[in-house]
Amino acid sequence: MIQSIINITTYRLTIRLILLLSVLITVNSCQEKQEKIQDNLPAIRVKVLNGCGFSGAASEMSNYLSRFNIDVIGIGNADQFIYDKTIIIVKKDDQQDLERLIRYTKISRRAFALSDDAVESFQIIVGKDYLSYLD
Repeated sequence: MIQSIINITTYRLTIRLILLLSVLITVNSCQEKQEKIQDNLPAIRVKVLNGCGFSGAASEMSNYLSRFNIDVIGIGNADQFIYDKTIIIVKKDDQQDLERLIRYTKISRRAFALSDDAVESFQIIVGKDYLSYLD
């Protein structure tokens, strides 16, 4: 009798585990398909500027961005080291690429400084909070 109860409990747990694993595999597969779609899009052209004055901040952000479909075309310093918060400066009005950049970086602050002459689509000005984005 006890053996039957143990077998039934084990069977139920096994079924639940199989169902959980199939859900996890399905979710992972959907994420991989989404990433492949993103990889088929052209790279986002970005310039990274150090706005906080911390040595190497722009380089660290650039290295992080290289994990994504982002082409860092330049690194430098902002005009002033006054930025507490990291911000995206939109240079070319491309909503799809802006959404992708926000999704990749988790940087939600943005300002528009549209320019037909800009080589990059976006600038990322690295603020004092930049380490929170490098996860």
